[in-house]
Amino acid sequence: MPTVTYDPILELRELPRLRVFTPIAAPRLGTSLVLEPEEGPPLVIAAGDRVPEARLGKYHRSYLIDLGNYALSLEERVPSADPSFQFTATVSFTCRVHNPTEIAKRRVRDMTGSLRLQMARLMRQAAREYDISEFNQAEAAINAHLEKFTGDSAVYLGGYLVELHAGGAVEQSSAEFHDTSRAIRMDRMRREPMADVVRGGRDEMYAQWLAKRGGDPSQLLEFEATARADEAELMLRTMKALEPSEGAEPFAFREERKKLTARLLGEPTEDRPKKRKSRLTGSLAPASDPAAEEQTRSRSDRLEADEPVNRVRGLGQAPGRTDPDA
Repeated sequence: MPTVTYDPILELRELPRLRVFTPIAAPRLGTSLVLEPEEGPPLVIAAGDRVPEARLGKYHRSYLIDLGNYALSLEERVPSADPSFQFTATVSFTCRVHNPTEIAKRRVRDMTGSLRLQMARLMRQAAREYDISEFNQAEAAINAHLEKFTGDSAVYLGGYLVELHAGGAVEQSSAEFHDTSRAIRMDRMRREPMADVVRGGRDEMYAQWLAKRGGDPSQLLEFEATARADEAELMLRTMKALEPSEGAEPFAFREERKKLTARLLGEPTEDRPKKRKSRLTGSLAPASDPAAEEQTRSRSDRLEADEPVNRVRGLGQAPGRTDPDA
């Protein structure tokens, strides 16, 4: 976009000392007249006001100032966070004269040119924080910085619109960068729904398969049958490799053969082997109940108190019999 500007001084006149037949006319609507005397501050005449001493006043110069609101634009190259890359910023904004005296004093004839330095300083300060991939963030930051700049005592600025684009030697690399970023985003968009399908398990993957093929499960069933046949063939080969040779079959081989056979026949298998009883534990007497032992001991004590015990045989004396030695 080319630079758009305007000249706020519509007319600059050198006034003669005697103006009897050519008096100074009052400014028209939308303009302001600034009269510059030989000494002292300038005099500002608004539209419709009477000009004092229009024929004999000691004014030697007059400025007709445009007070209209204009849409302007400028283009500026600003740095980025990457030293090898620069943004090209196009700024559109509105401008109107706020103080005609300052415009006349500065002799401003190019409004956009008079504002370029201040606006470029603000844009460069904001843009250098962002990389080539951060066009949107850089535009927002420049807008935010420019919104704070409403002009100076002479003009009022507003309505900023910033557009950034790559130019010069980096235009091709910028296009490649954005193409790569777009491809990465597209891959992520395709991958995330598939991740949800995988996390959903077997049923979710089956549903995805059927949804993609109009609900026809024939190909899926064919794949499953082929996979089961391949698995059965592999298990048969493994069982054949584990067959015992002329010597004794190792215990581990026997257990694996049982598992493979059960899996091939569709029978449930035990993941953990049963614990074998210890021979030592099986040979020991079971632990006795302390309460039962105490009851037995009490009964034995009562028998010893009631009946004499034969010390030879360790048996109690039968009733009705006497000791022959007595």
